Amino acid sequence: MGTPAPTIQQPPLDISKALHELFNEVISGTAHLNAARSLAEASKTHTVIMNASPAFFRLTIHAHLEAAQLSAARLFDEHEDCAGIPWLLKQAKHRREEFGFRTADELDNAIREAEGICATQSSALASLKLRRDRWLAHLDKKTIRDPERFANDAKLTYLELESLFGCAEIILNSMADQRGEAGFLIFGDDYDDLSHTLDLMEKGVQANAQELERRIGPCPELSAGS
Repeated sequence: MGTPAPTIQQPPLDISKALHELFNEVISGTAHLNAARSLAEASKTHTVIMNASPAFFRLTIHAHLEAAQLSAARLFDEHEDCAGIPWLLKQAKHRREEFGFRTADELDNAIREAEGICATQSSALASLKLRRDRWLAHLDKKTIRDPERFANDAKLTYLELESLFGCAEIILNSMADQRGEAGFLIFGDDYDDLSHTLDLMEKGVQANAQELERRIGPCPELSAGS
């Protein structure tokens, strides 16, 4: 038998790179969540546009909501191979020299505050994990057998999902500050241009309707949503 190949020890993951990717997940998840919200609101405020292609918009809303949930799940994933927020807090404890921009007491306080924030989200995180494991990432047999039970066990509201991204932003900014790195101020409106696009489309539809009415008379099918 030959000699087994030596195991190559990988260097520790660069914390700055991990922070960058985690911030990107918050930005991406926030954008997807706001896109879903804009479309859901448009079903009431821009009915002419939404009714023009209802299946497309319904699928788009679902796609954005699923993408937002997956971003949140990646942020808080506790798997040992994942570089999520739980991993980041462990690095702050065990690689303290890399979080030395502030004092040791300030780092300890920041870690405790971050862990406390995660604890306040335990219910939403449990629902999110269940959704990921039994629906978003896998079509679980138990979900198919008893969809009502799954829906009850995995309840997650829009506001809870929005809160998860807000908590992630606070924690990541705090850990970036402990390293002396610039964080991000993430505002929902900064990543929501869809609502503005829908407003422009609605104005275009109304302008076309007014012009048609001027030429040929009332067009109720076009002016119903105005």
